Amino acid sequence: MTGGQVDRVEPAPGSAGDEAAAAVVEAVVDPVPGIELSEDPGQAVGLLLGELAAARAAEEAAVDKWKRAAAEFDNYRRRARRDRAELVSRSSERVAGRLLPVLDSLDSALLLDVEAGASSDAGIREGLSGTRDLLLSILAAEGLVPIEAVGSVFDPALHEAVQIGEGEGAMVVAAELRRGYMLGDRVIRAALVVVGYRPSEAPEEAEASEEAEEDQGSEGSE
Repeated sequence: MTGGQVDRVEPAPGSAGDEAAAAVVEAVVDPVPGIELSEDPGQAVGLLLGELAAARAAEEAAVDKWKRAAAEFDNYRRRARRDRAELVSRSSERVAGRLLPVLDSLDSALLLDVEAGASSDAGIREGLSGTRDLLLSILAAEGLVPIEAVGSVFDPALHEAVQIGEGEGAMVVAAELRRGYMLGDRVIRAALVVVGYRPSEAPEEAEASEEAEEDQGSEGSE
């Protein structure tokens, strides 16, 4: 091999494999940068195959590295979106929590006004009611909703009992002392309630109730 070129090697009489190897070496007219081919056809082909395998391995490693980097970046974007959503939710919860006492004061003022009867000024009553409704609508736009209380089944996750009556049956909310609120799916303040019991229906009453519901359903279908 001279001048960076591969000298043509006349294949010696031998096997078909030697002739094929010689043909491959003869086909490599231009030199491969950084690779010096042997004059022996078998060694030259082996060297080329080794370089090809190394190039493929390097390519696979680069692709695998790129895939890992893409997956890590995708995970980062998901974490960033989750963190932003959590930050917004926490901020809304903090602001709503600070405004709940204002709602409580307006509720108390309206309740006292109702108990006082018609003696209070109608304009003041309307102003209080309008202010309360406006504040509640603003907070509702942020996801704030009141917790159902009176008449609903007692739920420790939503209701904080300050008094529990005596009796048997299902525990229900008998009275609401302070309204509770949720922001989205999170309870920011449980409702303060008085808990009572709903007597279980006797078998005859339950059967009659079921028959009445069935009759109403059949009438509705007709």
